[in-house]
Amino acid sequence: MPRKLTKTRAELEVLFMTELRKDPACRAVGAIAISHGVGRLWHVAVERDGSRIQPECRHRIWEITETLCSQFDLARAS
Repeated sequence: MPRKLTKTRAELEVLFMTELRKDPACRAVGAIAISHGVGRLWHVAVERDGSRIQPECRHRIWEITETLCSQFDLARAS
């Protein structure tokens, strides 16, 4: 299996938000923060306007996390 590219936390957060903004269900999300890995995935914290995230947006966040984790490794010192 080919080795994955490594990206900094900031680079991954930009990629993540670019994808998330394409989904109208995720308009309330103002920012995300990626931290350490949890198993094969990263932990993604979501900052939002309003009281809750729509279920469709939760699903989209999961999909984006899966996709980016399969393509990139999180740089250790990012």
